Amino acid sequence: MALAIVALAAVASVVFYQSIQGTVQQTTVLKVYCAGSLLYPLQLTEEAFENENPTVDLQIEGHGSIQVIRHVTEMDDAVDLLMVADYSLIPIIMYNTTMPNSTEPYADWYVRFASNEIVLAYTSQSAHASEVNEGNWYEMLAMDDVKFGFANPEIDALGYRALIVIKLAESYYGENQLFYNLISKNFNPQFTSYSAGNGAQIYVPETQTPANSKVYLRSSGIMLMPLLESGTIDYCFIYKSMAIQQNFSYIELPKEINLGDVSQEQHYNTVTVRYQHQRFATVNLDRAGSIIYYGLTVPANAPNAAMAERFIEFLVNGTGRDIFDGAHMPVFGACYTDNQSALPQSLIPFIEAEP
Repeated sequence: MALAIVALAAVASVVFYQSIQGTVQQTTVLKVYCAGSLLYPLQLTEEAFENENPTVDLQIEGHGSIQVIRHVTEMDDAVDLLMVADYSLIPIIMYNTTMPNSTEPYADWYVRFASNEIVLAYTSQSAHASEVNEGNWYEMLAMDDVKFGFANPEIDALGYRALIVIKLAESYYGENQLFYNLISKNFNPQFTSYSAGNGAQIYVPETQTPANSKVYLRSSGIMLMPLLESGTIDYCFIYKSMAIQQNFSYIELPKEINLGDVSQEQHYNTVTVRYQHQRFATVNLDRAGSIIYYGLTVPANAPNAAMAERFIEFLVNGTGRDIFDGAHMPVFGACYTDNQSALPQSLIPFIEAEP
């Protein structure tokens, strides 16, 4: 009799275990690839989104913005949501690249959701930290005892924006050798720049190799910050949001050159970065100076598109908005799309058509 009771108990426990297993919901992985400058606010957002969506595992990976898109269009990574620091990269690359075994592009809409500006970050240990200011920063960077860094313009929007800022600074400060002194002479082969009409063009060589130890080039802004913290470099060009988040000191650059002032849009547009790269031959990736606008999209082949749309709503019309605001990366009061007819239906109530 005792053996029978034990056997029944064992059977009951197996049935109970199986019933519990049957009620366990499968975890959905939501894979987000983002510009490095978005890593900090997105990591703060992760826990709140997962609390609202307990079956979701939000996985975030940061890269330079060009590299973010290449992971989908060239490396065939299965990604649910792309978030980049230059929204215009989405139509330039994704609209013009078709998916494997398809005539359809990787995307046909984007959402502009935030902005930023370029600053020159430093620490109290940086060379000439007590002297540097808005009027003399370019002179400080040119000093023999100063080292500085910027992001690789082949990989990261922050990189080509830093080049544009430096070129715009030439006319603003009336120093026609400024770009040469800070950039050209410190690379081999050189980054070159030429006057073109009322503006200028910057040519990025096939390879980007510093000619000395004065200038450090890294794949993204987030790779520069440890160099600044350790004292390996004295200054670096990064976004204002990043400088605030990491408690760096920083020089706010004049509105005429910081790429963050809407009234200066036409002026920014006078400088263009041109690439001498074979792998960009099929897509014109030349970049003109413009206002910094962040953009996002869901790739057409995203494994979990519906969940990606839910995250976008969380960001532009939910708790995520408050978290981004608190992380010094405010989301626009009105976010815009270029193609409302292609925008997912779930997002139409929260996203406006571009004016």
